[in-house]
Amino acid sequence: MRKFFAATILILLTGTASAQENSPEVDRGIASIKKKSFDFTTEARFFAPNLNAYIKSDNFQFNGGRVDLRDDLNFTRGNAPEIIFKYKNFSVDWLHLHGAGKSYIDGTINFGGKNFSGRLKSRSDIHFVKLKFDRKIFSLMGTGVDWNVALNALNWRGSTRGENSATKNYFAVLPSVGINFYMRIRPRLDIYAQFSGLPLGNNCHFSDFESGIKYFPQKNFSLSAGWRRIDFKLRRGDDFGKFVLNGPFASIRYDF
Repeated sequence: MRKFFAATILILLTGTASAQENSPEVDRGIASIKKKSFDFTTEARFFAPNLNAYIKSDNFQFNGGRVDLRDDLNFTRGNAPEIIFKYKNFSVDWLHLHGAGKSYIDGTINFGGKNFSGRLKSRSDIHFVKLKFDRKIFSLMGTGVDWNVALNALNWRGSTRGENSATKNYFAVLPSVGINFYMRIRPRLDIYAQFSGLPLGNNCHFSDFESGIKYFPQKNFSLSAGWRRIDFKLRRGDDFGKFVLNGPFASIRYDF
């Protein structure tokens, strides 16, 4: 009887040990899952910036050739939907800020080659595109630092309507270099800050600063909120433009 129980216990122990060992195929499958990384991500943002911008041109016969979008044309604030696509270390960021305003011009303004006075209705469209390449400096337990290089393009299209109508465009491109910092403060919570810029004196300047907090309900899904400021200043031919967009944002990101 004792031999029977001893044999039974030996069989059970052997079966348990063999059940804990995976086949080579299962081991390779588990390893591939552990090594899997998300190469493609997409992020949708709601950005609500204040707008402080002006265009200065010899074509503007008003206020020394300077037209302020906020003070002269009454553009103050608008919503800027934003989409960010990222593949590995390369990302494309696009946002569109649309606004409309009503103003009264005491005098005459030449806009787009036509003269205006009195009551005006204006529209403004700003498209901003950022092409960025990130490179990791170091990363440890959810905390790290990256550096980046980027190409930043801004296009503004304004239209004014009174006794007649006219449009004007402004387009500029500037490169930048920057740094990203992120820190894991809780298992599913990060804080981060990133900055890129190119200061080249009074005639050329670009900076893009963003900071926020990111929450991960799941490994491949995150929610973010924070503050962003884009400062773009550049002389292009006879035209000189300054655009500052700053305000809060909220975003949803999914990793594929």
